[in-house]
Amino acid sequence: MRISDYFKLAWSAAWERRGGRTIGAIVGIVIAIVALGLAIGMGQGYKALTTSFFERVFGTNTVFLFPGQNSQLTITDVYEVMDIPHVTNAIPILSTVAKVNINGHEVTATVIGGATEQEIMQLYGVTSLSNAILAGAPVLSPGLALVGYDIAFTSTGQQIAYPGQVMVITTPGGSELTYTVGAIMQQSGIGVIGLNPNNAIFIDENTFLSQFDPSGIVDGIIVYVDSPNNINYVTNELKALFPMDQVLNLSTLLSSINQFFTVLELFLAFIAGISFVIIGIWMFDTMMINVIQRTREFGIMRAVGFSGRSIPLLLIIEAAIIAIIGSVIGTALLMAIVSAFPSPSSMMGPAFGGPGRAVRTTTATSSIMLPIALTPLDYATIFILPIAINIIAALIPAIRAMRIPPAQTLRYE
Repeated sequence: MRISDYFKLAWSAAWERRGGRTIGAIVGIVIAIVALGLAIGMGQGYKALTTSFFERVFGTNTVFLFPGQNSQLTITDVYEVMDIPHVTNAIPILSTVAKVNINGHEVTATVIGGATEQEIMQLYGVTSLSNAILAGAPVLSPGLALVGYDIAFTSTGQQIAYPGQVMVITTPGGSELTYTVGAIMQQSGIGVIGLNPNNAIFIDENTFLSQFDPSGIVDGIIVYVDSPNNINYVTNELKALFPMDQVLNLSTLLSSINQFFTVLELFLAFIAGISFVIIGIWMFDTMMINVIQRTREFGIMRAVGFSGRSIPLLLIIEAAIIAIIGSVIGTALLMAIVSAFPSPSSMMGPAFGGPGRAVRTTTATSSIMLPIALTPLDYATIFILPIAINIIAALIPAIRAMRIPPAQTLRYE
């Protein structure tokens, strides 16, 4: 017999028994494929989204140096860091909490001194400073300040600060400084290096050091490296110079984050993969019943010239046909579901550096967009997996059918 004849006979047998257990097996495969695909896709999607977020916020050529538990960093350390080979710039992180009076409204804000354009873009996770500005001009000079969203707007949404408006900042020492609002910043959904940009006021470095904190103690140092290839070298040099302090770079953060998402992805895949075990048991049970019900049929087939290997081959092909039908339907349904959700790249909203909507909440409704990322290899694996499981599950019943003596099959009632 030709291989096409085997497929025709197997299809005829599967079609004759298309009700009950066969339909149940197909439905089970569809559910298992969708569950496993969504589990893997969400794990990979969140990993890609988080990786992209940290690349934008921290930068691939940026190293952060923070003081240890019993140590301090000063402006002098900034100049020492600048002397390290491959370091192009070192920016101190200067911040303090102060009272601010705007248009009769008193608020508490974090005053950040000397923030550069690149720092602000990192704090807001944007690639252009204009994307971080709601109104006004991004100019940091003595007497001008950039005001965070939660400072310019009250909790009820009332705007109390406008570009060109005067505000009074009370320093920790009790002095009152008059500043003009240079720009209002966009609302940011992120906070980095312990700072909330929405509750921040950005001023120039010289004014901060002279009026707010003349001690020269910094909260940390942002170190810019000439190339991502030299990140590890600079990191090791910083650890040698500042053994009591914390040194963080993108690769360190992503290593921990990827470990977490890998474990999460494996856990979700394990939970979803249980359904494939159930499918295998279901197929094994279905084929065993199939063998019992068709014993006499197999005997007649053997009597008219079918070889001993023809019967198990028919059973295996029949199981494969059922699995292929389920895989085709399940994969098509999975692709339709995935296409209905945004890809991680399209979810890079204002907090992540581009247009999109990762999480959108309104007073009337609340909806969460889930990132799902599946590669062609993922689809191929998910498509083939139930077929392989069905074939393996059908092997034992097929071998059992092959070992039944022809005389016994003909006497079977």
